[in-house]
Amino acid sequence: MLIRQRRDFTVATLATKSRGYDSFIMKRPIRWKRLILGLILIALIVWLGLLAYVGLSLRADVLALQDIAANLPHPLKPDQIDLPRIQSHVTSIHQNLTSLRSLASPVLAITPALGWLPEVGGDVRAAPALLDMTLEFTDVGDRALRLLVPFWPPPSSDGRFSLPGMTRLLHVLQPAMTSFAVNVDRAGTSRQTIDTPSLSPRLRSIMDRFDAAYPLMTNGLSLARIAPQLLGADRPRTYLIILQNEDELRPTGGFISAAGRVTLDAGKIVTLTVNDAYQVDDFTKPYGDPPAPLWDIMGSQLWLFRDSNWSPDFPTSAHKMIELYTYTQGGNFDGVIALNQNVVEALAVGLGSLTIDAAQPPLTAQTIRAYMRNAWAPSGQKDVGAWYNQRKDFIGRVMQAMLDRVLNQTGDINWGELTRALNAVLNSHDLLIMLIDPVLNEPLRETGWDGSLPDVSSDFLMIVDANLGFNKANSLIDEAYTYTVQLNPDRSAAAQLAVNYTHRGAPAAECPHKVTPYTLTTTYDLLAQQCYWNYRRILVPADATLIDATRHPIGLGELLTGVTSDGVTTTSLEGNKTAFSTLVLVRRGQSIESRVSYALPIGTVQPDGAQSAYHLHVQKQAGAGHWPLTITVNAPPGQRIVEAQPKPIELSETRAVFQLTLDRDQAISVIVH
Repeated sequence: MLIRQRRDFTVATLATKSRGYDSFIMKRPIRWKRLILGLILIALIVWLGLLAYVGLSLRADVLALQDIAANLPHPLKPDQIDLPRIQSHVTSIHQNLTSLRSLASPVLAITPALGWLPEVGGDVRAAPALLDMTLEFTDVGDRALRLLVPFWPPPSSDGRFSLPGMTRLLHVLQPAMTSFAVNVDRAGTSRQTIDTPSLSPRLRSIMDRFDAAYPLMTNGLSLARIAPQLLGADRPRTYLIILQNEDELRPTGGFISAAGRVTLDAGKIVTLTVNDAYQVDDFTKPYGDPPAPLWDIMGSQLWLFRDSNWSPDFPTSAHKMIELYTYTQGGNFDGVIALNQNVVEALAVGLGSLTIDAAQPPLTAQTIRAYMRNAWAPSGQKDVGAWYNQRKDFIGRVMQAMLDRVLNQTGDINWGELTRALNAVLNSHDLLIMLIDPVLNEPLRETGWDGSLPDVSSDFLMIVDANLGFNKANSLIDEAYTYTVQLNPDRSAAAQLAVNYTHRGAPAAECPHKVTPYTLTTTYDLLAQQCYWNYRRILVPADATLIDATRHPIGLGELLTGVTSDGVTTTSLEGNKTAFSTLVLVRRGQSIESRVSYALPIGTVQPDGAQSAYHLHVQKQAGAGHWPLTITVNAPPGQRIVEAQPKPIELSETRAVFQLTLDRDQAISVIVH
């Protein structure tokens, strides 16, 4: 009995212990889950706390920079800028953004899938790219400021910004310019992933401003790579300055009205001289024969300095300019800088009003062109010879006023407007720069700012006008271009170019081709109200073949030289291009259309995997107007267009139509399959 009781007790005890163990086993996962949840909660709180800390730090730095900017005086002097303080805030912003990028990476990984969120979906989806863009720019700012702080403020005789001081700072930054360009390129790549239409109005506005500034940044960095040497930071640099008049258009921007030389030493202008182009030549010395059109059409017997810009390839013309200038004037040059009235007008936007003559109101971008034309005229003069010798003196006065503003009145300059103006005239080729040193010139060649004819593997087009009528008729000429391309299955193409000319001058029965004698009644308008004698060259790929062209015959007695022509378009080589050339006469008050058809060689359409690509580069002539350009590309028979850039105004499987403005070089691409 006792044994049985003990056994029952033991069984009961074991059962009780078993139930307790099972209870413990069941309760332990609950405790572990609570512990894990607790740790996750703590981590989340810490994570949110770190995010909040980083966010508050960012906000504090941004507000501090805004406060610094709001309290800067005007006009601003370098020693009034606390650059070390600015640098500390920018460094802090970059470090905090880097931390934010790391902390928020789990969330940023899923934001591209949250575009469906109402109102903010586009912003959320773009968050990673926007953060990456910001990091690239804060990295540039941080590194640039670290380099500049030891050299701040730049040396200046009066405490103001100066060209020598800026030259010194650019020289300090120069070694980092290539890496800065990489940052900007990466920011541009991130920008391409953002769907702008889906953004909120505020972010869309920011992206629009970025899109407008991006070309300025990339082009500015290209120029900054050579700016110290360009400004004479390493040694004095001397440049031939060419002043061209686009109202009498010539291949590189206009008839050469004046020329001079400028020497820069560490940003200081050591010497500056400007003379009438007619005073450069010395007729006691022998000269070579001019290009054939100048001989046949204008009767020019010598190749003089004022006609040295005949090649549309600016480096080629620039070397000829140096050759003919130094032939009589001597000297050595590090490069050539050419500009026209468009440049003067554009720079006046950023420089502000300029005082040229104390007796006249200050000049603005809206009035400076009229001033130059009126200053050229002989109003008030009593002697033709005296006026003729002084008629271009205003050029030196305008240049001196502009240089005085840059060197001595920097506080009056709108640097943002000036930067945009410089970028615009460099892209339009109204301002051309060619450096003799090929290494220094390379950034200019890459951007097209040296006006060289590029080597392109697909299609190329450039319309080059040369006014050979002894007048300023281009101020009254409008042009429009229509270019149509039929792609062929064998990867060749057929092209047709139509050029429309309109002369806005008053209609006249006669169209004399002669030199207008200068008298005391000569006006600029008199020289403009003339027929347009345009020697036109159409530059195309080297292996293109002329098929047909509109004839523009010249009859007996129409040309000064007495030469006649049946108006047939001729073919020649112009550097690495083929040129289709003809003399086109546009009478006052007349509109005409001139067409040229030609075959483009096999290889114009290039293989692109299973597809084919057609690329076209259209180069704007220096000094030419911002004319409309319509391009139509037709797909090869049996193939279809699958992509076209930039966005066409009309797109189907068989054709793409582009409407562009030739205010700079343009490029299109069409992919067919």
